[in-house]
Amino acid sequence: MAVRHHAPRHDDAGDWILAEADRLAFGLERKQRDEEAEAKGLPLREVELAALLPALDIGHGVPAGPARRHPAEELSPGALLPRAGSPGDQPRRYGLLWDAWLRRYVGIARHGLSPRRLEQAILGLSERLLWAVPSSTVDQPDVSLHDHARAVAAIAACLAAWHRAHGAFDVAAVKDRAAPKFRLAALDLSGIQNALFRLAGRGGASRILRARSFLMGQTVEAALHLLLDRLDLPFSTVLIHAGGKAELLLPDLPDLPARLEEMREVLDRWMVEHWQGDLALILAAGPAFAAGEFLRKGKAGEVAEGYRRQRDSLAQALEEAKLRPFSAWRGGGGHVGTGVIPAPFDQADGACATCGVRPAVRQGALDRQRRCHVCDAAHALGQALPKAEGHALLAAGSGADAPAALPSGIKLAPWPARGPEALSVTSAVAEEAGSAVYRPFAHVPRITDPEDRRYRHAGVGAEDGETFARGDLMTFGHIGAEALEEWDGGILGRDLLGIVKADVDRLGAIFARGLGTDRSPARVAQLSRLLDAYFGERLPRLLHQEFPATYTVYAGGDDLLLVAPWRFALPLAHRLREDFGAFAGGNPNLTLSAGVAFVHPKQPLALAVAEAEEALSAAKADGRNRCGVFGRTLPWERLKTTLDLADRLTAAVRAGHLPPTFLHGMAWFAARRARAEAGETRAADWNAKWRYQEARLLDRAKPEARAELEPLLSAALPPPRQAAEAEAEIAITIASWRNR
Repeated sequence: MAVRHHAPRHDDAGDWILAEADRLAFGLERKQRDEEAEAKGLPLREVELAALLPALDIGHGVPAGPARRHPAEELSPGALLPRAGSPGDQPRRYGLLWDAWLRRYVGIARHGLSPRRLEQAILGLSERLLWAVPSSTVDQPDVSLHDHARAVAAIAACLAAWHRAHGAFDVAAVKDRAAPKFRLAALDLSGIQNALFRLAGRGGASRILRARSFLMGQTVEAALHLLLDRLDLPFSTVLIHAGGKAELLLPDLPDLPARLEEMREVLDRWMVEHWQGDLALILAAGPAFAAGEFLRKGKAGEVAEGYRRQRDSLAQALEEAKLRPFSAWRGGGGHVGTGVIPAPFDQADGACATCGVRPAVRQGALDRQRRCHVCDAAHALGQALPKAEGHALLAAGSGADAPAALPSGIKLAPWPARGPEALSVTSAVAEEAGSAVYRPFAHVPRITDPEDRRYRHAGVGAEDGETFARGDLMTFGHIGAEALEEWDGGILGRDLLGIVKADVDRLGAIFARGLGTDRSPARVAQLSRLLDAYFGERLPRLLHQEFPATYTVYAGGDDLLLVAPWRFALPLAHRLREDFGAFAGGNPNLTLSAGVAFVHPKQPLALAVAEAEEALSAAKADGRNRCGVFGRTLPWERLKTTLDLADRLTAAVRAGHLPPTFLHGMAWFAARRARAEAGETRAADWNAKWRYQEARLLDRAKPEARAELEPLLSAALPPPRQAAEAEAEIAITIASWRNR
């Protein structure tokens, strides 16, 4: 059928299911122009994949256009950046990919996998090798063969299931594009932030948070396996899977609503029993729709946006379902909002030592602390996850020794427990051959020198006598101490954490309008996959190479939350925006905003995360494509000049040209200047008073110091009506903190 899908046999319903799926996945009858171009002898093998992101257009500037390309090569952090084309080398690249495909497929085939595992392994191989191979060289050169093939598989699976259920396996029925045969469905975790940061104490927070975040993602993964198993559908029907969310294409089976409701009952019951209402897994489905909704063009070439409408309907159904979490558990009444549902405590065991709100039911093997189900699993996982080569999901009832930390008894097992009967296997090692799907783990910092005197200066481990070894996961105390600087035999600075929260601007508009009139399933899926690949593939390498002391709480989908040494937080945010801009091909329609907050490692992290969220919201409200920090929102270029000014002030202090105490006075004048510019008449005297202080400092300065200080002070506090290129208050604060 795969070979015949361009010319299906007229009487073979199977041929026509695949042919229809191929056409619907593109949203148009697309092969004729490709075949005509090939007949003319055009060099189709030299056509490179047109980069999708630089061409997105939502009316916020001129897109970079289709000149950027992704040559055919294996997915990697470097390959994700679009670049100028080199079509002459494309045939050689195809040869390398073909050799790699054959070699790795042999590695998959020798494992004797179940059909579901085999499919997942092939999907993973396809994503790595075919993500930058164009599926159509004329009509849609910006859709990859991987995304098109996966969309074809999803539509074909749904068509086969629908026609099997209706007993209508004839060509005429398959070609009927008016009968409602499909539904879109979604799984979405709700209440993530509150559940993630629910900590009763400070101890082991760096181990717990990353493990909790990972477990939340695996909860969605496990729910997908349960749902697909109950519906007897392949994993390729999952069109989008990123950031704690998944979107599926389902056949509109006669009993589909009943099956979905049964699945809701299973998920709601497990989430209440284990997370106790702190976290909800929402399952929603849109209305049934016909195959014709996939088509991009209607009569007379008019744009028909049926697939977009179906995704909008699904989004509405999901938002409505979020208002009624645990509705199946409550018998339809629902539980208004997420939050810990009170439950009786065993008097002997008390509350969980980690979250402090759920009953303790298990005792840790190493620390003997008693915890609830999910915190016990996260604590055990947090010790092993940073060093793991991979992990496996095992079905309920499997004999492996692993905690049943996921819905319906599915187990998250360590790497050695992988086997042909596992539901899925993920490897964090790129060179792993065989059946594992490669996914790089999020970056977490490791200790390189346990005897670093900055750690002793910050008192890391001093309170509880804990010892650390090279290669151990950094605690938040270690990360805060990384902000300290050794200078002139001493140690300067503050041991604070910087919380960086960032996400993609106007994402709803990008999915709704950015793709223009061509919103086929494959194109929408590719857009989602590319954005997720940036946070999942490219970001870890950026952190490892340039900001190694940064801890990833979560990164995926379209957003991230990072914990860094405070003095690296703003440079990290700016560098992230630079790199994301390169990934977007310089497209002004695809931008990033961030919020940054600061906290001492011993203070509740949740409060700083909420502050970073407020800073991010302020950046969005002030026009997006900027960073919020210290109650201000700065366009990215202004943040850069502010950081440059902070570096110059710091250098002047350490050179002995600028007394540290003088910075405090400068901060007062900078604040008064800002009030005067805002219209406060009483603050208008700032200039005369500042010029007096400035003159006194310069008169006492040595000639070489004066030559440096004059332009520096002028840049920090320029005269009235002269625009300041930097936010002086923020720059002065940074310099003051670095020189304490």
